[in-house]
Amino acid sequence: MTGGARAGRDGGPGAWRRWAALLLLGLAAWWGVSPTPANAAGPGVADDCHTAQLTEAHTDVDLRLENHARSVAEAWGLMTVRVPTAWLYASDLLLSESSEPHRRAMRCLLRAPDTMSRPEEWREHSPRVSAQASWVEVQYETQFRFNNGGRFNAGPWTMDIHTEQWGLSLSPPPALRGAHWDRVRIDLGGLDASQVTPRPSGADQGHLTWSGLGRTGAAGPRVTVLVIPPWQRAWAATSASSQPWLVANAAGMTTWWVGTSIVVILAALRARRQPAGPELTELEKSSSAALWWWGALKAVLGVMILLFYRAVLNTADLLADKPPAWLDYSMRWPVLIGVLAGWLLVVSARPRRTVLVAATLVAAAAALVAAEPSLFGLPAPLATPTRPADAGFTALVAEVWAVQWLWLAGTALWAWTLARQGGLLRSAATPWRLRRLGPALAVLALLLLGWGEWAIERKWERVSWLANRDIAAYHTQHVASLARDMASFAAQIPTWYYTHTWVLTGLAIVALLRARDLAPTVPYASPTPLDRLLLAVFFAVVVAWRQGSYAGSQALSAFWLVLDIAALYGLLAVGKRRAVLTQHLEGCSGSPQQLCETITEAERNDLITRARRYRELTTSLRAMDQAGAESALKRHEVEKEMNRLHRRRPAPGAGGAPRSWLPLQVNVVDVALSWGPHAKWWDNARRAALLAAAFGVPGSIVMVWMAYSPQGEWMRRGLYMFGAPEMLFMFVYWELVWSGAGLVLGALWRLLPGRRGPARALSLTLAYTLLIGLGLVGNLITDQEIGNVAVGISLMLLVLTLTSLAMDADTFRSERRFWPNRVGLLLSIYQIRGFSAQVAYILMQLVAVLTILKFFSGSDARWK
Repeated sequence: MTGGARAGRDGGPGAWRRWAALLLLGLAAWWGVSPTPANAAGPGVADDCHTAQLTEAHTDVDLRLENHARSVAEAWGLMTVRVPTAWLYASDLLLSESSEPHRRAMRCLLRAPDTMSRPEEWREHSPRVSAQASWVEVQYETQFRFNNGGRFNAGPWTMDIHTEQWGLSLSPPPALRGAHWDRVRIDLGGLDASQVTPRPSGADQGHLTWSGLGRTGAAGPRVTVLVIPPWQRAWAATSASSQPWLVANAAGMTTWWVGTSIVVILAALRARRQPAGPELTELEKSSSAALWWWGALKAVLGVMILLFYRAVLNTADLLADKPPAWLDYSMRWPVLIGVLAGWLLVVSARPRRTVLVAATLVAAAAALVAAEPSLFGLPAPLATPTRPADAGFTALVAEVWAVQWLWLAGTALWAWTLARQGGLLRSAATPWRLRRLGPALAVLALLLLGWGEWAIERKWERVSWLANRDIAAYHTQHVASLARDMASFAAQIPTWYYTHTWVLTGLAIVALLRARDLAPTVPYASPTPLDRLLLAVFFAVVVAWRQGSYAGSQALSAFWLVLDIAALYGLLAVGKRRAVLTQHLEGCSGSPQQLCETITEAERNDLITRARRYRELTTSLRAMDQAGAESALKRHEVEKEMNRLHRRRPAPGAGGAPRSWLPLQVNVVDVALSWGPHAKWWDNARRAALLAAAFGVPGSIVMVWMAYSPQGEWMRRGLYMFGAPEMLFMFVYWELVWSGAGLVLGALWRLLPGRRGPARALSLTLAYTLLIGLGLVGNLITDQEIGNVAVGISLMLLVLTLTSLAMDADTFRSERRFWPNRVGLLLSIYQIRGFSAQVAYILMQLVAVLTILKFFSGSDARWK
């Protein structure tokens, strides 16, 4: 090959690398484009707000607490200020929100000088300003969540949050202390007040009102209310700032992940000892080995990321009065652990040497920044309230990118490895090359970094929206805040990726099931006990509803793993008695045979033919019922033929052995529908998974819309560093849930109770719903919201019902050419009466989904 041809071939990856480098440098230097503004006079002058002109201002304040049916209590505040037009800054309130005169006027009305930065205060919109003849009115709405202990400011209120009680104090801005405070109203939302100062003008069932508080000019709070939170809200409010609670939550989550890994490892070991066929195939060996290694790796990563850091700090606090200084760097430890875990994720996938060298270099550079931050002009904790050096900020940005790249590469490599070793890929593809994998992941990491930076910048705008941009300290505080958030971003990346690795666990299980299906001469018509264990773990990891925390605690997470697995085994226990193919043939000598043991692949075509003939005879029989007595002879002949179809044909070479017959409550159509559209149970599983994924697309869109449609929810998630990736992944998550449920339905098609597909779908949905119902008991005990579970259950039933109908139609796909559409084929399969019932059943589910959606999307819906 000539040099020119080689250059043309390699030009693509080189261009990718050059663009990636340019984007990274642009992100690292964006903050320094604007020059540092010159020092200007700030609001430190005593009468900068001209408070004497605000003595005729009038103020109303409302505070409403929301306590019931929530994970954490919330406060919604409204402060209405009417200032006279004679005030010097009254006209500035009508200017653009981005203008400094507007911010200066708002600072006077809404802030004390020492409370400009408020990370805990949320606003759905900027204050509304309206003008009248002699007044300018400002409506200032705020939100606050009681999810952390300490002292915080929100609106004109100071929140003092402790485990035993919460203090709500009305602390007017200095410029409005001499104004008319006409009315103050507090709705305690069902909370009990232990102290109220001063005495309210009126009180009615937790609604407290103060009228005419006057303009005394006192510096202290005007109103103070101490409330006693219920234990559920108290735990939820203080668990995020309590080391013991944090360790307990981390231990609970780690137990779930490690417990899953243990079950997966045991299943992989059993797969080695119990092959699907007579001998262990190479594909089974490689797939079970990949599952074993992935389970072990996931357990190690879980301990490192979720538990190790907090356990080290908590142990140091218990063993020593003052922990060593090297332990007291809150950002460095999670970043170092995350870098090591990401490198281990890449290395354990056994990539090519070029990928391994690149990952090692990236990990070494990121670890160097965290281990020796002074080399880059960074403080020991990586971020402090002071502005870092230019090189230090650039190093932080590069570190975030490096951690992103490591976890992206590790996740992609393991997904490739699990799929390749399990036979999910058609060809034995070689591992990815660096020139293919590296640039694409580099650009994706930059995109994720760009979203994170945008969210961090918007968070700063929310926190400092009233800060004075004309003073030199603003730019310093801005960059210092960005540096702290960048360091926090790097520390959170490993946890975010790890909590999504359940997708790889599901992929590994599917790969092993596929490898066992490809084994030659598999004699099993239904999943073996080992396959059922794998399906139960798959159901627990992929399909089952994610139960949230209770009162801020996730200590019971491992409990749900046991329940999820037990739910599927309970359903199989019911199917052992109620499923069609688990019924026994009658008239057999010796031990009776189950129906699933008597049907072979060679007999399947004959079974479909006999089932079609049985449907034709049934139709003729119904027509004879309307013909009168003259059809009695013909009816007798039809019944005799139906009885012959009810008997099983003897196996070839059986001679004059007595013929067995089907149970009375089962006919040949039931047997055909219970067998499914394919000869192998894995093919039924794959077909059902594809159908469920297609039918579930509208449901995925609905679930994402319901999660993000509330304005307050999007307000918070839009400022989250992983907001956009999380929204995209939520759609993928629900698609995996639907397709995973379809795979379980198809795999257990012959073992589930019911004679028709919709009955099997209903049984699996009931198992899915039972787990949610058990979780709701905890929600009711802790008095918190139940989420969109009703919509999720309804959509699950609808998706599985449509999937089951399509599976029944595929069972008789040989007749598809005789009917104009699938509806006509189903009409023939179910007969007119049964099909009418199925149509009504589907319509009823659609009406239920629409009704639930209407309720949950309403403004008065509380159970969200």
